[in-house]
This record gives sequence, C-alpha cells and structure tokens, in this order.
Amino acid sequence: MESKSGSKLDSDSAAEAATANTGNGSVAPTDLVQPTYKQLPDEDVNWQARNNAEEKEQPNKAAMGKQNGTDPEHDDGAQERMLKDDVKLSVVPSKDASEVKFIPENGDAKIDIETVKQSLSGMGKAELMKYANDPFWIRLRWFLFVAFWVLWAAMLAGAIAIIVMAPKCSPPPPKKWWEESPIVRLDPSDSATKDLSGLESYLDILKEQHVKAISLSSIIKETAPGHTEDYKDLSQKVGLFSDFTKFVEKAKANDQNVILELDPNHSSDQHPWFLKSIKKEEPYTSYYVWADGKVDPESRTLLPPNNWVSLNGGSAWKFNEERQQFYLHQFNESQPDLNYTNPAVVNEFSDILKHWLKLSVKGFRLANTRYLVEDPSLANDSHSSSYPAESGTYQSLLHIHTRDHPQNAVVLRKWRDVVSNYTNGDGLFALSDDIGPDVLQMYNQQKTLVDLPQSINFLANIDPTVTASALNQSISTVLAFASWPGIDFNGKETSLRKRIHAEIADSLTLMTMLLPATPILKLNDTISAKDAFAILAETRKSKPFLYGDTKTYVLNNGTVFVYTRIKSGTPGYLVAYNSASQNTTMDLTSVKYVPEEVSVHARSPNYVENLDVLKKVISNNVPISPKSTLVVTFAPKKE
Repeated sequence: MESKSGSKLDSDSAAEAATANTGNGSVAPTDLVQPTYKQLPDEDVNWQARNNAEEKEQPNKAAMGKQNGTDPEHDDGAQERMLKDDVKLSVVPSKDASEVKFIPENGDAKIDIETVKQSLSGMGKAELMKYANDPFWIRLRWFLFVAFWVLWAAMLAGAIAIIVMAPKCSPPPPKKWWEESPIVRLDPSDSATKDLSGLESYLDILKEQHVKAISLSSIIKETAPGHTEDYKDLSQKVGLFSDFTKFVEKAKANDQNVILELDPNHSSDQHPWFLKSIKKEEPYTSYYVWADGKVDPESRTLLPPNNWVSLNGGSAWKFNEERQQFYLHQFNESQPDLNYTNPAVVNEFSDILKHWLKLSVKGFRLANTRYLVEDPSLANDSHSSSYPAESGTYQSLLHIHTRDHPQNAVVLRKWRDVVSNYTNGDGLFALSDDIGPDVLQMYNQQKTLVDLPQSINFLANIDPTVTASALNQSISTVLAFASWPGIDFNGKETSLRKRIHAEIADSLTLMTMLLPATPILKLNDTISAKDAFAILAETRKSKPFLYGDTKTYVLNNGTVFVYTRIKSGTPGYLVAYNSASQNTTMDLTSVKYVPEEVSVHARSPNYVENLDVLKKVISNNVPISPKSTLVVTFAPKKE
C-alpha cells in the first residue's frame, strides 16, 4: 500500500497521461483508469499538520515518568509504531453482512464499515423457466407428487392396520347362563296341585327374582322316589307331555332355561330292562351287573361274589331265584345297578339324554355318578384302617373297586358330548355328587368334563353355631377347589330350613349369593327374602361379580366373616355375615380397597339396624345384627 499523498499524485499523473494520449485533449472512456479505492477526506490527508498542532497543546509524553516510578526512557516500546507510515492495512470479510476496513494512521486505526450486498446463487428465473415446461421435468414432478401422496396414504393405512390388527388383551370369556344365575330346584311337591301346571305359576315369580336356571326333580316315571321305571316318560302324577311342553315354552318366554335331574346309576327293579335282563332277553341280558355266587365249603350255602357293601349297609349283592345269579345294588335291593362296562347301556342312556334335549331341556344334573362303573374282576374291597367300623357297614371298607372308578370319566365324556352337540356348547352338564379334588383333576385332565363341580358340601351340614372362622376356611377351600363351583345348600338329606331357623337360613343364602360360584337352592330359599334376593341376583350380572377378584377376611375377633368382590374401574362389593349372637360394630377400614364411606346395597330380613335412612355409612363404624348379612358397595380406593 502507499501513503495518502502519494496516492493522490499518482492519480493526477495518470489522468494527464490519459489526456495526452488523445489527440484533442479529451479523455477516452476506454483508456481512463478508474480508482479502485474510496477517496479519503481532506482531514485524513492533512493528518501530519493536525498532529503537530496537537503536540503543541499537550505536554511532552516522553518527559512524563511512568506511574510506577520507572525510568521514562524505558517505555517498553509504547511509542513504537507497529506499521510504517506508508503502509495501510485493509481487512474485508467476505461472508459477513457488512464489510469492515481497518485503516492504520500512525499506530491508530480507523474502522470503515461498508454494507455488503448479498448476492443470490443458482439459476435465475429465465434459466428456470427453460425447464418449467420441459416434458421430462413435468413427468418427474408429477411422479414425485403422486409418489408422495401414495406413500402418505400407505403410511396411514399401515398405521390403521397396526392399530386394528395388533394383538390385544383378549377379553375374559363370557359367563354361561348357569354361572350368572343361581339354580332353583322345583319339585312337584312345591305346588299346591303337586304337578307341572302348579309349578308353572312359579316361573313368573322366579323371573322377578332374576332367576334364569330352573332344575326339575322327581318328574320322571318312578315306582318310588329314586326308583326310575322309565327314563323317557313322565310320572303320571305330574302331568302329561303336553304339560311339560307348556312348562318349557313358558320358561323360554321368560328367558329361563330348564334343567332335568336324573339318576343314571340304577333303575327300579320294575324297570322293563331289568325284567328282561332276568329272563336273559337280548340285548338286555348284561344291562345290569350279574355274577355267580360262591359256595361256602363248610355250610355249603351260596355266598355273594365278594365282600362289597351297599351304602345302606349289608351286602351289595342280591340273589335272584329266577336267573340264579346275584345282581349288584349299591343302594337298596330294589335299585339294581346298571352295567356301564357294557357299551350298549352307555348308548342307551345317551339316547335318553337326546330324548329330553329334543324337548328343549338345556342341561342335566346327574346323581350318583361316582358309582357308575365297578371293577369287572369283582375283586374284594380292602378294609379301612383309618376309620374302624363295625363289619358290614359302608365305612368298614375303602371301596376302591366300586367308587370313583377311572372309567367313570370315559362314560361321562360321551354324555357331555351329547349335551354339547345338541345345545351348541351352551348346555349344562353337572353332577349332584360331591367330587374330591383328585377325581375332579382326573375328570378335567384335558378339558372341562363337569360344570359346577361340588366339593365337600359344608353348607349341607351347617348349623346355627357355625363361626366366622369356620366359614372362612370352608369357603376358601371350596373356591380353591374349582374356578366356578356349585354350592348346594340342601344336599340330599335334610334341607337347610329344616336344620336352621328360617331367618338364619335366609341370611346364609344371601351371604353366598356374590361368591364366584352358583348357589343351588330350593324354592323357599328365594321367597322369604325376596327383595334382598332379587337385588343380589341382579348384581350377579355385574362385572365385579362375573370377573372380579375375591378376598376373604375374619373381623371382630373371629365373629364376622367378610369377603369382597373387586374389579378395577367398577364399584366394589363387600359381604359381611355376623356369626355372633349379639350386635356388633365392624371396622371395615382394615379391608383392602375399602374407602372411608360405604353405601348399603342389601341386607337380610333379620338385620334390625335402621340403615335405610343413612344409606351411606362410615367404614369404621358399621353396625350389624346377630346372624345377619349386610352387603355394601363402594368405590375402591387406590392402595
């Protein structure tokens, strides 16, 4: 770079030279050299004169000592110029929004900032327009446009497909009609007329009680109770088939299902099959269990084939003079056992089931199925050492050859298939016998064989002194026994109301209504407490009952039995039974999920506390009467 004065002289010389080169003294535009720098102001050109004037006004800086007291001659080069006077430094950034020039002036710098014009890169509009209508680019643009929307639509469809087709948590299987509803057994003796017409009048009453399962007992043709004479015919005492058809149609109109109770183990000794079997008429010769006797070597008398004992005591064999053989009867002598080792007998009873299914029966409860098949070898039963008993009694033997035979499951499977096929899987196939856990495991080894299995029926032998702890233990055992058991309050012996006062019987009935099980009741169990019964029967349709968890508790020093039914997102239910003989107050806050306040849902008739006015009760102060049942509902709190 050059100094400012030098630059100006050079510019004037260049202009004179350019004028001399023209003939007439004018400057040719093409020969004129334009300056490439900005003209400096006059005050910048006369910088030396200005500096001299300033030096006269200011004291001599060199004569001033440093503030720290050092020699002024040693100024560390403070007055040394970094650049010579004839050198000018100009730095111009190329990418900033403004241009910055540093111009030194005797060690000082002047900053000159100029605006930098932004320039566009790429093709101009004219160049772009050359390609706008080019067929190739038109097709490419349309292809990309269509491809974008196709891809977008495909992504949308894929997202929808993932949402729709993604595997979800499978909902629980819907409950059967015989799981939602309690089963009420109707016997002709329940009606004033002792027949089907009289029973028909109860269907509307049971409909109001939300009962959908009706079980008919004692309507088959019999010579005596439990002595079936014809499995396909009705007892003349209960009416004609037209009466039965009318009863079933009425039940169907009420959305109720009819179940029939049968005993396939034995028939009456007056059954046509048995009479023909005595005569050895085919194919009935082996329809029953026949065997030759053994001769006593000492007395030369004819003895039974083995030591089997009937449930009523004494030998299970009876000698028939006409046939000269013994027949098996595990019950009374007048009730000979059918031979289910004979496939013809199994098929015969299958036809009996089909006969009633065609008449719109929706299921069966079969009795005494534990004794269907016996050991064909007729081996002696072992004596029981665990339960010493008098010889000749049923408890004196183990009955390993006459009860719970593995072949029972084979026979029952064939009959269940008949029911399932005729009802499209909606029919009930249940047993009225108590089944042990080992037998149930054998029955349901591959798939369900028995609906509503019944375990040791504690309620069939319950008495008013039962404690809350005993209830808790027994009910917990029943619920662990099967996923959805049947609970028969009355059993085959004395009914619940004949063992217990009616009010306590009502209370116990209501107490079990919300258990994950199906109560099997008699007509009187539903009528006396009809309001509370109807409420709880309707509650059995709710999700907490059908799919909720069940937890049991014992409160108030073992006097109050409590269980809860909880399903997330729905109201919870708590059922309490006071086994004590005096009033008590429950503190329900120790029960999981119970909030500070609960609402009264239902109560047994013997509950004397006036909660109708309160409706809602504080959880830690809930009164309950002796031998009564209280049902409350609540919004489960988060734990």
